[in-house]
Amino acid sequence: MAVQVALDLSQAWKPYDKQADFIFGDSLFQLFLGGVGSGKSHALTCAAIVRALRNPGSVGALLGRTEIDLRTVLLPNLFDRLQEMQDQSKVNWIKDYDKGNACLRLLNDSVIWFRPYNRISKLRGLTLTWAAADEVEWSEADPEEIWTVITGRLRGHGPCPGFLVATSPNGMRGITRKFVEAQRSYLEAKGRGTTTAPWDAYRITSATSFDNPYLPQHFFDSLSAMSRRRYQQEVEGKVLRPLHTVLSLESRHLVEWSWREHLTLPRVYGVDWGGQDHHVAVMAQVRPDGQWVVADELVCDGMPRGHFQDRLQKWMLSHGSSPPRCIGADRAAPVENQDLQARWRSTQVRWMESREEQQVTRGLECMRDMMDPLDGEPALVFSHSLSQTVQGPTAGIVPALRGYTYYLDNDGQPTNRPRKDNIHDHAVDALRYAVMASADFTDLHGGKRLQQRQTADRPPEASRPGWSSRSVH
Repeated sequence: MAVQVALDLSQAWKPYDKQADFIFGDSLFQLFLGGVGSGKSHALTCAAIVRALRNPGSVGALLGRTEIDLRTVLLPNLFDRLQEMQDQSKVNWIKDYDKGNACLRLLNDSVIWFRPYNRISKLRGLTLTWAAADEVEWSEADPEEIWTVITGRLRGHGPCPGFLVATSPNGMRGITRKFVEAQRSYLEAKGRGTTTAPWDAYRITSATSFDNPYLPQHFFDSLSAMSRRRYQQEVEGKVLRPLHTVLSLESRHLVEWSWREHLTLPRVYGVDWGGQDHHVAVMAQVRPDGQWVVADELVCDGMPRGHFQDRLQKWMLSHGSSPPRCIGADRAAPVENQDLQARWRSTQVRWMESREEQQVTRGLECMRDMMDPLDGEPALVFSHSLSQTVQGPTAGIVPALRGYTYYLDNDGQPTNRPRKDNIHDHAVDALRYAVMASADFTDLHGGKRLQQRQTADRPPEASRPGWSSRSVH
C-alpha cells in the first residue's frame, strides 16, 4: 500500500531564488553557472535528489571531478540534504546504501551511483536516466568529452531525464560555450518566429557570489587578492572571452631594478630542470610590501643537467651570502632537487611530487593574481635588465611571458591548455614553481597567503602531502 508523505523541499533545504530555479527546473540540459561561494555543490546535490524523486525506479549518477571531491564535498552535501528531508518529514528516504559499490537507493527505488569523471572512459558502460556533474570546467577531463560520454549514457527511461551541470565559468569554452551558443540559437530562432527546438532543451542559471545570502562578510573581504579577470569570472560568474596569451605582460610590469642594490631582500628561486637543453632558473627579490621583482635569470642550453646543476649553484651563490627564503622546482630531477636541499639546509626547498599537482592552472591563476590584482599595484614585476628577446632555443622570462599562449581548438578558439612549445613554457614554469612553493609564506606576500583556486578538500599546495617540503637542519 502506497503511503503519501507531505514534504516541502524548499522549506527543508532553504535554497535562495537562483538555486531554487536550478534545483526544481525540468529541462533536459541544465547549467548552474556560479561564482565561488554561490552554493553550486548545494544546488547540484539538491537537484540530483529531485531528479531521483521525479524518476521512480530510475538510475542516475552524481559525478565529481575526483574520488576525493566525491568523498569530501558532494557526498556530505547529499547526505546532509537527505537528513534535512528526514528531519522535516520524519521519514528516512534512504532505502539502502551500498558504500562499497558507491550506490544509494531511495524509497521510490531510484538508484544514485557515485562516480568520479576524471577517468571518463570508465563511465561508458552506464545506462542512466539522469546525471549531475560538478565543476566540469575545472577538471582534468576534457569538458567536450565529458559532454559526449554522459549524454550518450542517458538511455534510461523516466518522465524527467536530464544532464545537470554546476560549475564556475572558465571562459567561453567547453560545456559553458555549448550552453551559451544554445541560448543564442534559441533567441535567434524565437526572434525569427521559427522553431526553437532543440535549443529550448538548454537552460542556464547564473549566480554570483553575492547572490548567496548565507555568506559572511569576511568571505568577501578575502576575495580582494584575486586578479580582475579572476574576480569577474569566479566571483561575478561572468563568461569571459578566452585569452590567447596566458599572462598579460604590460609596461607597468617592467621596472628599473638592479639586484645588486638590494642584497638584503629575501630571495625566492624557481628551477625548471631540462635535459640537454631548456634549463631555466629565475630569481625574485621580495620587497617589504610583498611585491616580487624578478631580478635575474639563468637560461642554459646545450649542456647536461649535471653541468647546469653546477652553474645553478654558482649563480645562486653570486646573489649574496644569505640563504634563499624559498626554492621551488619541478619533480623531473629528484637527485638534483635533493642536492639543492642539502646545499641550502636552512631553506625551504619544495617540489611537486605527483602528476596531478603538476597541473598549471592553479599556479598560473596565482601568477595572474599577482600581476593584475583587483586593487593596487602589481605584486609581480620584472627588471628591465632581463633579456627582452629570445637569445637561443629557450626564452627568458620576459619574452616567454609574451609568447606563452593557449592551444587553439578546431574552430581556432583558445582552449584552456597552455601551449608547450619548448621555447616559451620553461621560464614560465620556473616562475610558477617559485610562486606555488611560496604560496603559504605570508612574509613573502605582504602578510597574506596566496589565494589558490581550490575546493574544500584542497588545502594550499605547499601543505598538501604530495609536496616535498623540507628544511634540513
